This record gives sequence, structure tokens and C-alpha cells, in this order.
Amino acid sequence: MERKIERLTFRDFAELVPSQIDTVLLPVGTMEAHGCTNLGTDITIPEFLCERLAEKLNFLIAPTIPYGITRTLLPYPGSMTVRPESFESYVGDVVLSLFENKFRNVVIINGHGGHYDELRRIAKLSWEKTRGRTIVIHWWDLCAPVTQEVFGQAGGHAGVDETAMVLAADESLVKPEQCEDIKPFLVRGGAYVYPNPAPVLIYKDGEGAPQFDTAKAQQFAEKVVDFLAEFITDVISRWEKFAL
Repeated sequence: MERKIERLTFRDFAELVPSQIDTVLLPVGTMEAHGCTNLGTDITIPEFLCERLAEKLNFLIAPTIPYGITRTLLPYPGSMTVRPESFESYVGDVVLSLFENKFRNVVIINGHGGHYDELRRIAKLSWEKTRGRTIVIHWWDLCAPVTQEVFGQAGGHAGVDETAMVLAADESLVKPEQCEDIKPFLVRGGAYVYPNPAPVLIYKDGEGAPQFDTAKAQQFAEKVVDFLAEFITDVISRWEKFAL
């Protein structure tokens, strides 16, 4: 069946929500330099995950929020940003509108680390205004154990985990030759660097550099989808148990 809301008619939607489907996935990303993957990596990955999760869990998918809060990589060509207050206001209105359209649960699949606080506040405000229930998922952070399991190391920005997910989503968006002259920059506590001196960032010394094994990337993606599906299902079932 069709999962993308923008492809449904208003009558299609009314037949499905909320009687058959009460949960919607919202992909959120930004435009930002990512080593040798596409500028829209933070869009590509959430959209890919939403498509897989929607089929697995019988959810619908809301149109993507493609522009976010880009920070230390903004000076790189093609990176774009919006003001934090603009992002929070706009995305907050979108989430409220989804709840007003009778969804019980909104699951935000976030692809970018620049708007943690804004999404957290949106989730809280949505509950206060509509009693709508929100799950905000920063996929790379929540799935860090999967990255460790599959690759035996921590991930990074445009690193092993993100590159693998883009490979699984669309191999044509990965250009390994463009990483040959990029030395990943180790982000350290106690220092703030603007702009970041490389579009590939690692957070643990010696770990997280991109790899280009498509078969392993597919394996990783499958495990990430399963991990997220289990987490989402568990959260919703606990809400239901306590009639929240």
C-alpha cells in the first residue's frame, strides 16, 4: 500500500487514520558536507529508514523536513542552514498538525545532530498542547551498539555508520575517490573549532573512518532497521500499558 502521505488523497487518508494506522514517521535532516557522501546524507538516511520502518510496522510517512540547523560544517560548499528559532517553530507546527490530523504517535527519525534540543522541546510542547506522543530518534546515536557489533568500532560524522547507510540506500551517492585526501578530524572535548577542519569527523581516536563494503553496509542497515523497530514497538506498547 502507499505509505507516503503526500501521495494519498484526502479520502484515502481519512480511511486509514486513525482507524487503521495511528502512527506517522517524520524524516528530519539538513544539507551539510559529508566527506564522500551526498550533501543530503542527513535526508537520505532518515527517508530510507522511514520507508523500511513504515512497511515493517504499518506506519505512514510524512513529507521530509530537509533543512535544519547546520553549524560547524556550514562554511563547506553546499551546506545550508536555518535559524534555530525558525526550525523549532516550523517543525513544531508540522508535528502539531500531524497530531491534529488524528495521529496518536509521531516518530521523528532525525538524521542530523544539530537540532537535539529543538526536537526535544517540540516533543514536550506537543504533549502539552495535544496529548500527542512523540518519539525522537537520533538514529546513529541510538544505534551505536549496532555500529559496534557490525564494524567493531564507534561511528562518526560521514564515518563508517553514515557511509554504510548511504551505501545501503543508494550506492550511487557514495564516491570513495573523493575521500582519498580527507584525513578524519578527531573531535575532542575541551576544544571548539569553527569551521571544522574536515568534513569527516570521528569521536574516538582511530575509529569511525568511512568504509565502502556494500555487503556489510546492507547487513548493517538491516540490523539498524530491526533495532529501531524493536525500540519503537517497545515504547508504544509501554505507553498503551499505562494509558498515556
